[in-house]
Amino acid sequence: MSQTFQRIFHERDPVAEQLPLYGSPIPIIVLTLIYLAIVLVLGPLFMRNRKPFNIKNVILAYNFAQIIANCWLCYQFIVIFYANRADVPDFGCLTKFPHSPALQELNIYGLYIFYLLKVIDYVETVFFVLRKSFKQVSFLHIYHHIMMSTFVYYLGSYYGGAGQYASVIALNCAVHGFMYTYYLVSALQPNKKMGLWWKKYITRIQLTHFVLVLLHHSYPLVFRPQCGFPKGLLWFAVCQSLIMVALFGNFYRRTYLQNKQNKQKEDINGNEEKSVKNK
Repeated sequence: MSQTFQRIFHERDPVAEQLPLYGSPIPIIVLTLIYLAIVLVLGPLFMRNRKPFNIKNVILAYNFAQIIANCWLCYQFIVIFYANRADVPDFGCLTKFPHSPALQELNIYGLYIFYLLKVIDYVETVFFVLRKSFKQVSFLHIYHHIMMSTFVYYLGSYYGGAGQYASVIALNCAVHGFMYTYYLVSALQPNKKMGLWWKKYITRIQLTHFVLVLLHHSYPLVFRPQCGFPKGLLWFAVCQSLIMVALFGNFYRRTYLQNKQNKQKEDINGNEEKSVKNK
């Protein structure tokens, strides 16, 4: 088993290897398996004959903490990669900082904090289960959380920095800051949840985010073939972006476009029935 792990998680970064939950793939694998067991099996069984838990205050605190953490990390990655033009001469090919150990340290530690945030995101699904909001425990939701946490682990362990993914992390944190702001407002005003006009725009922003990720990682493959960032990681981002655009696009179509069409049909049928009765 250990030899298999070494073949998959080879050439580990010496700094990342010393960080908690980052030195070995076993912790993230175990955490992910526990996460799946809780949200798919144990949690639903535990809640079967129970009423939804009232965890509003916990959710408020969680959402507020996520807003602060994501906005702060977004700012940090912008400062690290985009405020140091001398060390980052080509934004189309972001790698490490071989001539700036201080910036490289910020690079790996910033990625590590992002990794911890992705692991903490598992808690969000547990909240859904405790509130018996099982509809939100979808394949898209679970797949997205597991893919992000496990891949960010691999990125730090294998490459030892964000590199070309720096822009993606900054953008991802910005999107999550906006998303958790919506969650916070929804929790504060539950009766007005459906009236928040910006709800559907969150999905649009997420779709735009994945399209930008696709373009950002396609650029060095096409126009910077000598880029030092690993090609396998670039291709992974391209393929993953296509998958997420398809999944989120399908979610948007079912949630907003089809529902709108169904409501329009119901309205038309209702008007027709009223006109018949009036006759």
